Amino acid sequence: MSVREIFPERRINPSKSEGGKNYQKHKPDLEEDFNHCCGYCGAFDGFGYTLTYFEIDHFVPKDFILNSGSLIGLSKYSNLVYSCRFCNNNKSKHWPSQRDDVYHNGNEGFIEPCDPDYDNHLYRTNDGEIMWHTPVGKWMATTAFKFDQRMEEIKLLWKYNKTRIAIEKIIEELISYPEDSNEYKEIENKLNPICKKHYFLQKELASFYNE
Repeated sequence: MSVREIFPERRINPSKSEGGKNYQKHKPDLEEDFNHCCGYCGAFDGFGYTLTYFEIDHFVPKDFILNSGSLIGLSKYSNLVYSCRFCNNNKSKHWPSQRDDVYHNGNEGFIEPCDPDYDNHLYRTNDGEIMWHTPVGKWMATTAFKFDQRMEEIKLLWKYNKTRIAIEKIIEELISYPEDSNEYKEIENKLNPICKKHYFLQKELASFYNE
């Protein structure tokens, strides 16, 4: 399955100017376009008590742009990615091709996260692990983003997010019926075990981060 629950799509015309160096002005647009999830690992940004803070990554790295004479502006929207802190920090200055128009060489490098080809290189297993189909996918997973070293956290965040989505869908259905109706009670019964699962996953995540 896809690494991201919903495929990210950047808007063509961002609400803020693409000029200047203040790329942080694009964060609200990126948050929406990336569906509140990291463009690389798919982590959801709504778990405020976790260590998964969210930042803006420059797909073609900022340092490379500044030092290479690249014409890509620091606020160019198509080069910005909504990213969790871990993916952003691990990716850092990695840029094997050393060209702003070449993203990988077939073995090392990156796939742009809004390119449908991303899912041809990386995939998610049924228990939430992120694995790879190709050498470039393996390089991203093990060298650039270090998914292999973060796998326990990645799996927990994925499972927690899946239960959140399930709960939201059931509640949407629940509130469409009167509270004293049979339909309401039947749906409420479906909700209870999922809420219980969500609670215990939250405790597991909290324990993971406390360690």
